Amino acid sequence: MKVYILKLVHINVLVLLVFGFYACAGENNLLSGSPNEDGFAAIVNPYNSTCYDWRGDIVPCDFKRQYAELLLNRPIPVSRFADNNDGTFTDNLTGLIWLKNANCFEMMNWENAILVAKSLKNGDCGPNPDLILTDRSSAGDWRLPTMDELCTLIDFSRRDPALPIDHLFLNIPSGYHWSSTTLENCSSLAWIVYIESGTTCYENIKNRAGYVLPVRSLKHN
Repeated sequence: MKVYILKLVHINVLVLLVFGFYACAGENNLLSGSPNEDGFAAIVNPYNSTCYDWRGDIVPCDFKRQYAELLLNRPIPVSRFADNNDGTFTDNLTGLIWLKNANCFEMMNWENAILVAKSLKNGDCGPNPDLILTDRSSAGDWRLPTMDELCTLIDFSRRDPALPIDHLFLNIPSGYHWSSTTLENCSSLAWIVYIESGTTCYENIKNRAGYVLPVRSLKHN
């Protein structure tokens, strides 16, 4: 059963907790499996069980829209994302500013991800001039997103990437991005998101295999 769960999770992360919450940590090599979709509907919820999101909240088992609708309980703006033409874009739903280059940093462990996000500043993310950060930010303005913030980007109706169709990220790598949120009862594990599939899971903070997607709050003059 354990291996089969991992093959299914690439299709719909919301089913993950139904079959066994602890199945996917540390076994990322199986996430690219493709199940037989003909029988998928009967397999996903064989006992009419309840589906949960990463926080343990009950969610629809067939939810195929932007996750932010569930997390924030408000409608999605018609024009959700605005390009700031400085290497960043603003999410008009959350008010958060994201780094456009989703692959500015190499893979690293969680502790280093925290540090590099905090050190991000104007002039970083070169040498491509189209990707260099020119937002006049200073070290300390940026941070690693919380799991809630990272999950607001997920669109369960899409794949490769599982992001809203009007997203403005560039160079999205295949793999997972770290959140700053650790498991409540296990600080050695941090929550992660696979942007290409929308899969939410968790990983040991010492594993040097996660990417960094920095975020900062909108500054008010």
